[in-house]
Amino acid sequence: MTSRAQRPDHTASSPPTPEPNVVVPNNTHPQWWKDPGMRRLNFLLLTCYLGAIANGYASSLISSLLTNPRWLADLPGLSNVTLLGLVVAAHPLGCIAAFLPAPWLSDTFGRRAGILFGNVCMTAAVLGQVFCRTAAQFLGLRLVAGFASIFNTISSAALLLELAHPRQRAVAGALFNTFFFVGSMAAAWTAYGALRLASSWSWRLPVAVQMCFTVAQLVLLVSCPESPRWYAMNKNAAQAKVVLEKFHANGHTDDALVQVELSEMCAPTELEHHSRNTGWTALISTPGNRKRLVLSVAIGVATQWVGNGVITFYLAPVLRTVGITSAFRQQGINGGLQIYNWILACSAALLAERAGRRRLFLASAGTMLLFMALVTACSATYAATRSVAAGYAVVVFLFLFLGGYVIGLTPIPILYVNEIWPSALRAKGTSVFWVAQAGATCFNQYVNPIALQRMVWRYYLVYVGVLVAVGVFMFFCVPETKGLSLEEVSGIFDRKEEVDDVVLHGIGSRDRDRASRVSV
Repeated sequence: MTSRAQRPDHTASSPPTPEPNVVVPNNTHPQWWKDPGMRRLNFLLLTCYLGAIANGYASSLISSLLTNPRWLADLPGLSNVTLLGLVVAAHPLGCIAAFLPAPWLSDTFGRRAGILFGNVCMTAAVLGQVFCRTAAQFLGLRLVAGFASIFNTISSAALLLELAHPRQRAVAGALFNTFFFVGSMAAAWTAYGALRLASSWSWRLPVAVQMCFTVAQLVLLVSCPESPRWYAMNKNAAQAKVVLEKFHANGHTDDALVQVELSEMCAPTELEHHSRNTGWTALISTPGNRKRLVLSVAIGVATQWVGNGVITFYLAPVLRTVGITSAFRQQGINGGLQIYNWILACSAALLAERAGRRRLFLASAGTMLLFMALVTACSATYAATRSVAAGYAVVVFLFLFLGGYVIGLTPIPILYVNEIWPSALRAKGTSVFWVAQAGATCFNQYVNPIALQRMVWRYYLVYVGVLVAVGVFMFFCVPETKGLSLEEVSGIFDRKEEVDDVVLHGIGSRDRDRASRVSV
């Protein structure tokens, strides 16, 4: 048991000020699974991960339903290419519609309120989809589900990052989007199993399974605490202190790390309230915020415009050209691909703090560029010679390309975008990211099939150029944030005088590292 600094309870007027290079003790075990408070906290963080799982399932479901002939036959209107395209794009279109209300609800009523609203609406929309009789009904309800999902996703990601213990925040945040693949795996394998049902339940059952995740999240939400940073942002430091003491210090009221955390949370809050500008115009009101905005939009677009969207369209035709025509085998390969993606994404997430966000971004861009060039070359060879070996090579390189994608552009963007925005603007800033991503997705779903049909393999040259541009942008414009607290990240973007108080009352990354190793 290490000795703890005996400090008075935190007040806004007299925050603790740790001396440089002084170890800040914390009443937790260095191994989280041996610590009761952190075990409970990490279990409750599953509430947030269920939001990512639900989003992954809903986003991936349509590609599975498209291989189900019963779904196309049961819903009159899906034979219309335009209507089918709208159904495919409905989820991201719904997300775009939630651009303004989702962050407003999360900032005004709390992260838990955003999750609650999103889940209730998603559950109702999914239940309606199960009993749809026409394509128009399915389209309308899928738009509602997409609209609701952004409330859930924005609030889940913010709550996760703001509630996690400081020494676990980076990995916990990076793991968030990897759970997208848990949802996509569940969608692929549920659809695969349901294909054997000789009724409309071959597609209704996979649709209904979505409710398992929304209901489970609602159940866990009852016990999950509100974000302490949201409390601090709304001038309720006392309640923030209660949450931090319970989950970051096993209930000890004099824990030094809790006092430091609380002082960091309240210092920027005082600054933000003094500026009196936390509305949408705040996103462009300072040079630092404008840089954050550019990064949020650019990273959101990059997650969808580097060629990954083509794989969803192109994988099935390539599989058919090499003799894999069975819907069961195609679904099986798709399910295996999701498992492969998840394993790689989780491995990269665990390296988020050790390797750094910027390094993983650059490794991802470089790997994708290499394999996109190889995909282009093999596709050109296949087009010219109809070589089965070239066709197989395209499939292999597409898988390796996607592996390059998931090591950087799956785990890091959500963590990074949430880190760079201050608490009062976090929901709005991440809403910009999600909407930029959804807009890029909609563009892909309409343009990629047309471009591939007309340009064939030459279309891949466009993505080679895009990947070069993305790599250059990442190298010159994306600053590193590893080892910093959420408040210290502000110092990268804002003027020195605006963050002096945060740094003064903050704790350095090396000190935080030492604190994370303090035993009970």
